[in-house]
Amino acid sequence: MQMPVTENPACLDVAIIGGGPAGISAGLELSEHRSLRVALFERDAQLGGMPRSCHYFFGMRDQKRVYTGPVYARELARKIRGTNVQIHTDAMVLNISPGNLETPHGFDVLSPEGLVSHQSRFIVLATGCCERSRHSRMIPGSRPAGIYTTGTLQQLVNLNRMRFTGKRAVIIGSELVAFSSVLTLRHAGVSIAALVEQYADIHSYGFLAEAMKRFYGFPIYRDTAVGDILGNESVEGVELLDIRTQQRVEVPCDMVIITGRFRPESSLIDHTLIERDASTDGPAVDMDLLTSVPNIYAAGNVLRGADMHDLCALEGRLVARQIMKQRAAPAYGNTEWVSLQAEPPIRYVVPQKVSPGKIRRGYLGGLFPGPAFQVALTLRKAVVEAVSGTERLWQCFYRKLIANNRYPLPIEKFAWHRLNQERRIVLRLRSFT
Repeated sequence: MQMPVTENPACLDVAIIGGGPAGISAGLELSEHRSLRVALFERDAQLGGMPRSCHYFFGMRDQKRVYTGPVYARELARKIRGTNVQIHTDAMVLNISPGNLETPHGFDVLSPEGLVSHQSRFIVLATGCCERSRHSRMIPGSRPAGIYTTGTLQQLVNLNRMRFTGKRAVIIGSELVAFSSVLTLRHAGVSIAALVEQYADIHSYGFLAEAMKRFYGFPIYRDTAVGDILGNESVEGVELLDIRTQQRVEVPCDMVIITGRFRPESSLIDHTLIERDASTDGPAVDMDLLTSVPNIYAAGNVLRGADMHDLCALEGRLVARQIMKQRAAPAYGNTEWVSLQAEPPIRYVVPQKVSPGKIRRGYLGGLFPGPAFQVALTLRKAVVEAVSGTERLWQCFYRKLIANNRYPLPIEKFAWHRLNQERRIVLRLRSFT
């Protein structure tokens, strides 16, 4: 039986999809313009996004003080609920039907009130990201109980106050979120049997990994793959494979935590004209964070996967200001953009369209985070260079590049006069010799 669709006749000025730091910050900025009809749609029952279930060091750049994750999320929720922004929780946006500069965008929302169709002149995509699943990472073994991602683990422990029957966990991955998992597990009374990294180098800060390894007393396996997850009804252990020697070792455990390798929650742009960046799997944007469809913007981790939440919040503010500029001057944004692409092992570069004209207007000199890139692997003694055709526009030597860590891209230092006629720049990496 098909669910009836209710039409919402009132067209919104701005619809924000996602109630995490980026979405709430966009709403707070837009709420200063009280004549605007702004609505925020969040699929969970509570606002705040990922920080609700996380630990420390939130809010430094956007709130100018340090919060724990839950307090930071509650503070953002308190502020947005004190504005004229319409808040819809338990509201899942199912699809987007993009319009154009003359016609509003449409989207359908499923909530306890039923299925409702909305229209809005502007849309802000702030749907965040999630970790890649065991299936997408092709980790072999049966499917016993006791396998979690970090996000699920933190929600169960920090939000639902769940106590696990498991007592020993193996953590797969070594991004910062893996060490957040260490804290969550210890808080839940679970010891760490091992931390496993597929590559030779840790994908976060070495001093942090060494400090936590010593303090909590667990081994770190590098250059090691997961050969098998053992157990039928519940996890009984993990078989590890040394990639260099091909030796196998079994680590007894009753929990497995799969961490990192975040990807954008970007399914809403499926089957639309919104251009998707092949490197990030999220929407491609310009320096105003505008997508390829007029009046649809994107901010936060939907652009790249996981990044610092206060930087996502600042991107939300940036989007709100760009919307107000577009409303005030519809011709605003008629910029001649240059395509910016990443070549592996550079994981991504955001934004994917840049302009020297935007730099002269002080884009990088102000409050907001500017263009940045990440690498997929931790690398030592590498040179990153921006190339246009046969011309090198910029290069920089790095003693160490940490995987999945944001590195600013100083496009104000590019030799723009060397740009080729195709107006295309490739960011690539080469070994230092």
